Amino acid sequence: MDYYKLVRAALRGRPSSPRDLRLRTEGRPRRGAHTRLATRLTAGLVLTILAVASSAAPLFQKTESKTEMAAAKFPKLVAEYLQDLHARHPALAASSGIHTWDAQLEDYSPQAIAAEIAAIKAFQSRIEKIPPLELPLSDTFDHQILSSNMSARLLELEQIKNYERNPQIYNEPISTGLLQLAMFESAPAEARLRRIIEKEKLVPRLLDSARDNVHKPPAVYLKVGIESFQGTLSFVQNDLPKAFASVKDQKLQSEFKKSTKNAGGAISSYIKHLQQTKADSDSTFAIGKQNYEAKLKFEEGIDISVDKLLKIADRELAKTQDDFRKTAARIDSKRDPLSVWADVQRDHPKAGTLVQEAQKQLDALVKFIEEKKIVTLPASTAPVVAPTPDFMRWSTASMWTPGPFERVSLPARYLITDVDPKWTDKQKEEYLGSINYPQLWTTSIHEVYPGHFVQGVFLKQVSSAVRKDAALAPGSFVEGWAHYTEQMMIDEGFGNGDPKIRMGQLADALLRLCRFEVGIREHTMGMTVDQGTRFFMDNGYMGETPARIEAERGTFDPTYLVYTVGKLAILKLRDDYKRERKQEFTLQEFHDRLLSNGNAPLWVHRQVLLPGDKGKLIE
Repeated sequence: MDYYKLVRAALRGRPSSPRDLRLRTEGRPRRGAHTRLATRLTAGLVLTILAVASSAAPLFQKTESKTEMAAAKFPKLVAEYLQDLHARHPALAASSGIHTWDAQLEDYSPQAIAAEIAAIKAFQSRIEKIPPLELPLSDTFDHQILSSNMSARLLELEQIKNYERNPQIYNEPISTGLLQLAMFESAPAEARLRRIIEKEKLVPRLLDSARDNVHKPPAVYLKVGIESFQGTLSFVQNDLPKAFASVKDQKLQSEFKKSTKNAGGAISSYIKHLQQTKADSDSTFAIGKQNYEAKLKFEEGIDISVDKLLKIADRELAKTQDDFRKTAARIDSKRDPLSVWADVQRDHPKAGTLVQEAQKQLDALVKFIEEKKIVTLPASTAPVVAPTPDFMRWSTASMWTPGPFERVSLPARYLITDVDPKWTDKQKEEYLGSINYPQLWTTSIHEVYPGHFVQGVFLKQVSSAVRKDAALAPGSFVEGWAHYTEQMMIDEGFGNGDPKIRMGQLADALLRLCRFEVGIREHTMGMTVDQGTRFFMDNGYMGETPARIEAERGTFDPTYLVYTVGKLAILKLRDDYKRERKQEFTLQEFHDRLLSNGNAPLWVHRQVLLPGDKGKLIE
């Protein structure tokens, strides 16, 4: 739908050492490009909606029948659209706590892709016939969110076509789908194991589609794809059986052994196929400026040119580097910042104590949040802090929150990876240095209090299915909130002004700012992976191995700028909201209202908190 035309018509005259290999999992992995959200509703349309809702004399005559028709059609369309999306992407359904399709696996056959495109276009035709101005304000926002999601999926399926270039696209449904069944006890172990068996049976079909679809992959996609599938193969063959070792049904275990052997064989065969595939020197991972801006607009609701975004990134990077240097000088003004930072990293928990230390941190964070009235903490059960299972040791720390649609009460899990007993003393020391006390604090803030865990609990109370569903969640709000909380907590006095804790927070901010720059430059300005690696090393003060991992991630996760863009947008919204509320402003009320809106694009949050707002998202 052309919303600009709609506005005009209405007004009439108006989304390697252990230390080097450190991969900090910031919440769950971000979803694939074709399943995320939203574009920005034009300011003019929002103002029109608000005027219509509040005016005693509407801008145009609204008939009761049209309103009733829209009110009836839209909820039906929402339900049918989400069901269709979930059926085609079972892993996304499970992420939301919907398990109807747990025994299924994504289908990327040419027939399935064509059917998905046709289904999306049919939904587009239907939603265009529902006038958004005839809907309640909340549904009007959801109308635009769904419209944008449809555009985002078509952009991926018809324009960018990662499924033709990136083998990793076929790895995620297998690894994520199986991991979710192992992680959450949404059903008894026997029932979940039956679903895993059925899912494993479909792995050969999925990988046959991968062979048929992927042509001329760039070298970096081949490299990352091989590595990803090798990790999944190890998980399927070695770790998944351990997760279901408690199942006593021998017949079921026998079926599981057979399905695992077949799935493992298919994955192993595909790895060999990739190893024998020759990278195309003329093929590029870059999606180009036009696709990049469209991707941001449709998925995240960020309608800002890459040139403007880069200016913001340059400014913020320079400012944060200056803050990093000044904070280091507060610790020791006679030494260079990186030397000071190296000393800070040596202040870390002892081996074997990480789970206990993380638990202590959560207790301290809860106390601070309650005393300072940062946000209303949920009355639900606190997350379980536990060691990371062996089959997830690729993650240093991660937060696993049950989906908001779960029908049974499931505990959230904050998982911490301690040292591997098989490592040498030197390896243990290097690893522990990478999760020093300051950065363990920011990790606990980001993942749990008041980050993703609190965000996830608020989500359960959201009435809008659109703003509750994980498949539609914009990373700029989900990750933006968690990244925002790292700085906000310290700004509010957490740590009592300890410069070491601030330095840890700034180091994490520099990492996200480098992602901001590299993602844009790799996809719109010809930056190579080697150049991206050097950028992370020079500007994020990282070692070469983790810097290369980050630069490679940018090739297949081009919009990983969402952490910083989301944080900046929330900071600006908070300032604008405070200016509007004046003496009535409280941080707790702002945070509660923000989280209560659900996983909406940030332009929606601005309109809900500041009705009729004409301000910029970031500047």
